[in-house]
Amino acid sequence: MMMNMKPLIAGLLGAVLLSAAAPATSSADAAGNVPVYLKVGQYSILYTQPAPPFADQAHRIQVPLRSIEGLLGGKVNYNPASKTAEVKWVGHTFQVTVGSKIAQIDGKTVQMDTTPVLKKQAMFLPIRFFLDATDLKWHWDQKGQQLVLSDERVIQGAPFKAFTMLDGPIVKDENALVIQSYSTDGKYLTINAINVSGHVIPAGKADINPLISHNYGTFSVESYSRPIAPPLKAIPKDGSVKKKITADLKDMDYMITVGREIK
Repeated sequence: MMMNMKPLIAGLLGAVLLSAAAPATSSADAAGNVPVYLKVGQYSILYTQPAPPFADQAHRIQVPLRSIEGLLGGKVNYNPASKTAEVKWVGHTFQVTVGSKIAQIDGKTVQMDTTPVLKKQAMFLPIRFFLDATDLKWHWDQKGQQLVLSDERVIQGAPFKAFTMLDGPIVKDENALVIQSYSTDGKYLTINAINVSGHVIPAGKADINPLISHNYGTFSVESYSRPIAPPLKAIPKDGSVKKKITADLKDMDYMITVGREIK
């Protein structure tokens, strides 16, 4: 199958938009950290248009409807008049309504323990409800407080494919770092992680590399062949680490990152 190379070329041009930043400042810390609640394969999901995944009052992770299609390989349809959505995903059809615990799975009426919500005029869905009705591989990471989808069938979105095309290093442990949170301050992006590998990660072997997908069809990521940001210092066992870069944060659709140890 032939691939449209226009997004790849645009992404390569956009790669220069990520660069090393000045040392962390108090203003960046004051901007506030956004918790990271969702990981898909090796990718921590930092941002989804129009807002990041979040935990609701029932402690369920909510994700925007559009991300089911844009990231996870489903098909969605939303009726703004009735505030009802239809989601076709991994062989099942779901119907859900904003503010209602009553839903349908393959035509059968069921009850959820929380409700879809509207946030920034977008519908958000409690993703656990959908996972429970499928045979997808997933688990809750208690230490990282994250929902982890480890099923290849849902690693489908364009940001994942773009990262894979540009990925270079040989990976030793793709789960060595838990990406805990991030913050933005103007053009600066700071990502916070913890070393869960069980050992010291040597200098230059910790890899945090965000990819930003823009709604006008391009993406930006730091090139492994010509890196701009300096390598991370050694991280003690169970130690924390921050990576701060400048980035094009305007008009984002998605922002993902890896957190791993490389050889």
